[in-house]
Amino acid sequence: MQCDLSACAIIRFAVEYRNTTGARCEGQRMAGEITVFLSHTRLDSAFCDRFDNICANVGIRRFRSEFADIQAPPWQTIKEQLGKSRALFLLVGKELVNQQACGDNPNWKFTQNWISYEVGIAHQRNIDIWVVCDSVRINFPVPYFNNYMPFGLEPPDAMDYMNATLWAYSEGVTSPVPKDPDRLGTTFCPSCSIRFNLHAQLYSGDIVVCPQCLREIVFPEGFE
Repeated sequence: MQCDLSACAIIRFAVEYRNTTGARCEGQRMAGEITVFLSHTRLDSAFCDRFDNICANVGIRRFRSEFADIQAPPWQTIKEQLGKSRALFLLVGKELVNQQACGDNPNWKFTQNWISYEVGIAHQRNIDIWVVCDSVRINFPVPYFNNYMPFGLEPPDAMDYMNATLWAYSEGVTSPVPKDPDRLGTTFCPSCSIRFNLHAQLYSGDIVVCPQCLREIVFPEGFE
């Protein structure tokens, strides 16, 4: 597996989604008027902080539950914030994966319930659902996702790419799966048939894990 998000890939996202693939959200074109929702565990604080810093650099609002004044019942606040958000970003870090791997873990059950609720509401609201992995192998299923970034945010190119992604959202542009199945940047899982935008450059023989069915997807000819 590789993590090589080139300048060409960044430009492809920022320009192509803005001009053709992305759906412009009329009346919400300023960064301060658009929010993204972070679904995560606070145990992955360094990974979440990295994403948070990119949001701050762009100037886009983000909802991160541990920094919010959430009144009881908490599900109501989550629902309201997702209603204001243009996209949900599920940040899959090392601690989230480790919690799942531990089996009968009450902390994981609590986190899993909230993630499932948040993803379900995001799907109901018809907003983009991103799975962003901190270079870890996802080990719990995430239905309904439509954008997948499997190799983290640590390399400078990856941070630049996410910066371009969030800039596009700040311009009111979303990232739906194109209707054209042959569209550049789009792929599908042969096991569960979900189609999604894959934000990675892969080389011949590289493998990624499908976030929905957790089966491996092999790219014999690579992917750009």
